[in-house]
Amino acid sequence: MKSYAVATVSLMTAIAALIAGTTPSDAQRNSDRHIAGKFDYYQLVLSWSPTHCADNSRGSNDTQCGTKRAKPYSFVMHGLWPQYERGWPQFCQTRGKPYVPKGIINGMMDIMPSRGLIIHQYKKHGTCSGLDAPTYFKASRIAYRNVKIPKMFNAPTKQILITPSELVKQFRSVNPTLTNAAMQVVCKRGNANRLKEVKFCMTRKGAFRACTKGRAPRHKCLNKKIYVPPVRG
Repeated sequence: MKSYAVATVSLMTAIAALIAGTTPSDAQRNSDRHIAGKFDYYQLVLSWSPTHCADNSRGSNDTQCGTKRAKPYSFVMHGLWPQYERGWPQFCQTRGKPYVPKGIINGMMDIMPSRGLIIHQYKKHGTCSGLDAPTYFKASRIAYRNVKIPKMFNAPTKQILITPSELVKQFRSVNPTLTNAAMQVVCKRGNANRLKEVKFCMTRKGAFRACTKGRAPRHKCLNKKIYVPPVRG
């Protein structure tokens, strides 16, 4: 099986060059028709798999949550989302159908262990990057690898109780260029003390940047300690 893993950050710069100079005008931001390749920055979203699987397991053959999965998953890649300074584009028009080849899907399963998720992410977000599916998922893998995961979140077998600010501090300890303004902690809707995902804002070249100008983003969790479920056995 062909691997689409990419080990160098330089490719992100090359990818950005393909779509340089295409930030959107205010008129385009307000248009109902989002234009592929016209956006301001990326948001990398990592999902906490045990929280997702608590409510979304589809049986033993579920590649992310089932008993026959490749490994117990902790943080997995949800997506790489083009963003405007205010709002975001989605489901952008492309030439032809937004098709994701089978080889690309298989090559991403180690960090996005759901075929349906991979296909959906390209249709909804990847089309707005201005990149074809192979290049978009290469960029996605690079962004994923550019974020170091703190050791305490590598397949924990016991629950973790931590405040959102402490969680950010843990990520900053292993990502020297990460700032408070570049990361947001999100908890499950309807259960604001259970970790759902973390979001990282990045420039089009893959460097961390503030999500909102002038202030750090508000975490979508309780301010007190939140619950991080252990990996599923």
